[in-house]
Amino acid sequence: MKSEGYIGKPHPGLKNTRLVSGKGRYVDDVRLAPMTYMAVHRSPHAHARILSIDDSEARRLPGVLDVVTGEEIKRQTNPLPTMLDTRAEGDKQALKLHALSADRVRFVGEAIAAVVAEDRYTARLAADRISVRYEPLPAVTDPEQGMQPDAPLVEPAWKDNVLIRRHHQHGDVAKAFEEAAGIAEGRVRLSRITSSPIEPRGYVAAYDPYNELLTFWASTQDPHPLRNFLADTIHLPENQIRVIQGDVGGAFGIKIPLFPEEVLIAYLSKKLKRAVKWIEDRTEHFQACGHARDVSFRYRAAFREDGGVTGLEIRIMADIGAASALLGWASAFATWLCLPGNYKIPDIKTELYAVVTNKCPWNAVRGFGKDAASYVMERIMDDVARRLGKDRAEIRFRNFLQPHEFPYRSPTGAMLDSGNYPEVLRRLLALVDYEKFRDYQQEERKNGRCIGLGIGMELMPEGVAQPGARVTAGFDGATVRVSPSGDVTVLTGVTSPGSGNETAIAQIVADTLGCDLKRVKVVQGDTEICPWGLGNHSARSVMYGGGAAKMAAEEIREKMKNFAARMMEVAPEDLEVQHGRIFVKGVRHRSVTFEEVALQAYRYAYRPDAVALEPALETTRYFRMGNVVHQPKGDEGFNAYPVWANGGAACIVEVDPETGLLKILRFCFVHDGGTLINPLLAEANLHGGLTQGVGNALYEQIVYDEAGQLLTGTFMDYTIPTCVEAPVYEIGHCETPSPFAPFGAKGIGESGIGATLNALTGAVEDAFPELSLRIDSLPLTPHRVWKAIQDAKGGR
Repeated sequence: MKSEGYIGKPHPGLKNTRLVSGKGRYVDDVRLAPMTYMAVHRSPHAHARILSIDDSEARRLPGVLDVVTGEEIKRQTNPLPTMLDTRAEGDKQALKLHALSADRVRFVGEAIAAVVAEDRYTARLAADRISVRYEPLPAVTDPEQGMQPDAPLVEPAWKDNVLIRRHHQHGDVAKAFEEAAGIAEGRVRLSRITSSPIEPRGYVAAYDPYNELLTFWASTQDPHPLRNFLADTIHLPENQIRVIQGDVGGAFGIKIPLFPEEVLIAYLSKKLKRAVKWIEDRTEHFQACGHARDVSFRYRAAFREDGGVTGLEIRIMADIGAASALLGWASAFATWLCLPGNYKIPDIKTELYAVVTNKCPWNAVRGFGKDAASYVMERIMDDVARRLGKDRAEIRFRNFLQPHEFPYRSPTGAMLDSGNYPEVLRRLLALVDYEKFRDYQQEERKNGRCIGLGIGMELMPEGVAQPGARVTAGFDGATVRVSPSGDVTVLTGVTSPGSGNETAIAQIVADTLGCDLKRVKVVQGDTEICPWGLGNHSARSVMYGGGAAKMAAEEIREKMKNFAARMMEVAPEDLEVQHGRIFVKGVRHRSVTFEEVALQAYRYAYRPDAVALEPALETTRYFRMGNVVHQPKGDEGFNAYPVWANGGAACIVEVDPETGLLKILRFCFVHDGGTLINPLLAEANLHGGLTQGVGNALYEQIVYDEAGQLLTGTFMDYTIPTCVEAPVYEIGHCETPSPFAPFGAKGIGESGIGATLNALTGAVEDAFPELSLRIDSLPLTPHRVWKAIQDAKGGR
């Protein structure tokens, strides 16, 4: 079989022209007549008991159709299904939470009541006129405070506020510290953040009582699991629910279901038998959509004189907000799992505490805790280099896991599939002109400029597959259909939040079938026509969706060769497919076209030479990855991540010592995502991840006061980078194929953030080589940088 040659080529996204022309169709573009609108009344308290709810004034407003509160939702719907079973992980039992709180609120922004009205302005006005009497309760706003024996309980049903508690040791840690030439120790803190897609959450639910069908348009990442969740909660059979994902204006993990608003709007549409729309506003997004990465670390690292790190102790404290049905809490577990990153450290001891507080719950956010693990490990490597007076790159080369050691079982039990971390760093240093930097730095210092260079590595496991999970079960389906005219349609269970994975899937199918890419159409996001699939998360779409599409396309290709063999009176194994033709090997003039073969398959089912073959050209296949172990045997360990992408960033910055303001002068990144299906779209995704990393490192922080009040509820307070602040990225690749993935691809969707965090932090520190400058918290706001410089000057 000769390849058409689309795989590995930089083909523009198939949706690009439509989207940049303003022809995309997002949830808010769905306009049904007559449409109604939902608004949500939310808690102003971080923690309080609900004494009474008076909705009479709201109901009296003209145009208001219904008001629902927690008591009705509790009677009429089931509790929100949990994404993952916390008890299966040996932790607290999941709570039975409903879409509206009936008796107690646990964070500012928690939903208490919902209104449906004829227009969105009346709905909002009515929601604001709902009167709720509260009894304020003590709030837990700090995880260390929350772990104290006398701390208030966020969840009275639990005996303490710790959802996850993990103590793990590998090797002889005590001996490593006894024999160490030196010990590096410190603290690292990452700020609380959220994703900020240009399109917030939005839903339209329309129940048709005559056809007994709920059609649910959603800006979601996972249509099929969402349908399953809705069936569980609103008492509708799953085959009476159709979920449609249109175009999505960004997701970054935060649109993985299940949200209370999804249940509310579906229930209200079914109850009223009307179409209902809800579009989240930005303040609601900051209050209630989900947060991430409020994590602090304490570490101790034992090292030799040559810089080899021999022992490691790390304590992880994660402020995961209130308990919820979302899966964000599991990112604390992912942080622990990824230690000790790209490095081979034989003796390691870890403690993990994921603590509930009276803040917005954690949700899945791009990076999913893996970025935090990369950041702390890179801080440790920089600390060891500083204490030994050695080059930072040298310390990393000294400690890297080597290419010949893969597959490698890490101290936390994960099985790393492949990689060449030394080569990634070598290419990165060459790209940034690392050897020439000191001369450049010294020359610029003469001109009064404070220039620094930082480096950071990252390790990003992808394609998560967990037992018993509804969304992260680790497989996916695809249907490939060749029509009677010879055109190809791919129906896939994976979805795109705007990343372009549909283009890569089309390239895979075109190469496998040997047809022109223009003949391939990919359909996603409709549960009525697409095979069951688990959507988009954990950089899985090309691995799982592409794998399933490849299997289905291979089956269709062989079937077409069988038809063609009978048409040309040759053996199927003597045929090749290319450029939309099936021809005899070595005799290219003896051939038939796709159209001619399709004609036989669809119109001549009873020809003597076709009777032995099943008519039509369509098949559905499901794919699952290798390197996933859910029931370990012998020396095996449990492994949920089949592939481990990695990369390295190097940043050159200029820092103004008088203000703490920094400017990125150069930004280089080298990535290993295995085989690149589409280098153009791979780099586009990396640009997004890197820019998100820049925002996380320099600007973004969700802030609460001591009473649990959100202080950063708009973009006036929560800063994200625009195209003005985003630097020009210089990107290189180091393709180390995974032996467990189709084509060797490892995934790219979450890459770029983890390495960026330390590359920028280290660059700021490096800008002042004469000072013992140490920064232990993000983001690198001007005030934080300025204060660190002043403190370092005081201590020299």
